[in-house]
Amino acid sequence: MPKQWLKIAILYNLLERLDRGEERDFIAERAVLEEIGAVKEAIIDIGHRPFVIALQNEIEPVIQSLKEIQPDVVFNLCECVYGKASLEMSIPALLELFRIPYTGSPPLTLGLCLDKGKVKDILTSHGMLTPQYRIFDEETPPLRGNLFPLIVKPLHEDGSLGISKESVVYDNEGLNRQIQYILTKYRQPALVEKFIEGRELNVGLMERNGGVEVLAISEIDYSEFPEGIPKICGYEAKWVPESMEYQKSKPICPAPLDWVLQKRVEYLAIKTFKLFGCRDYARVDLRVDSEGKIYILEVNPNPDISPQSGMFRAIQARGMTYTEFINNLIERAYQRKD
Repeated sequence: MPKQWLKIAILYNLLERLDRGEERDFIAERAVLEEIGAVKEAIIDIGHRPFVIALQNEIEPVIQSLKEIQPDVVFNLCECVYGKASLEMSIPALLELFRIPYTGSPPLTLGLCLDKGKVKDILTSHGMLTPQYRIFDEETPPLRGNLFPLIVKPLHEDGSLGISKESVVYDNEGLNRQIQYILTKYRQPALVEKFIEGRELNVGLMERNGGVEVLAISEIDYSEFPEGIPKICGYEAKWVPESMEYQKSKPICPAPLDWVLQKRVEYLAIKTFKLFGCRDYARVDLRVDSEGKIYILEVNPNPDISPQSGMFRAIQARGMTYTEFINNLIERAYQRKD
């Protein structure tokens, strides 16, 4: 059991400029401030002492702050380093070297799950369905066969960065346009995968009482989308409140699933959580097609837990308070203290 109060360092990344992507991507970066406020308030409610540390353009000030504060636990909210999501894994690696326990998944899991191609390779090797895909680091020659529609995404981003209604393509011209967009704007390979029409489910998970628990499953209802607009949760739907996509994509939590489908989804989500070595909490995104086949789209360790997030809704629908959820993460991290 932890002592009466702990020193909890809330560590997050503060991005001052973007080296790639769109200017609007700053909206997602700034949204973390709301997340920090909610976590800080919960830590105070628990009775611990929060210290907020921002990672900016240099790592040395963070190291100095950690040495001065000597936190009992770091609440890790870092999603990128120096503006690069691919360096997210560096922060827990640093904390491991300093022997400071931290919340969330370990370095290998974070690094692995940010490579969407490797995630899909591992899922396929374990007999789990994921949309067919290819990775392109240059324009592709015309594809043959009845492959369309396809969806084009950045290989190493999260938070729906680089994804919009234009990401779903229906011919070779659109495909090459979007591949070139990812290559030039986001400076990384493009992941091209078969677009799965069907129900979209988000499954929040957390470790508690020695096992992995499924929080309430959430479904994104796209029924109000105009004809011809792809039913996807792109950047606008996730981060831009004034957009049609944001206003017309309605989360339903808990999702209206029949018992058999719910159990299948829960089983696959837990299996995925364990397969990738997720820790403390995570979210698995899936689609269910018209034949009832369940495709795993992405694995999200350390997902957004701000008050506007799907995880927050799932926590509440599970019958937990936000403070109870945060306390569980802190206690689990503290138990890993050397």
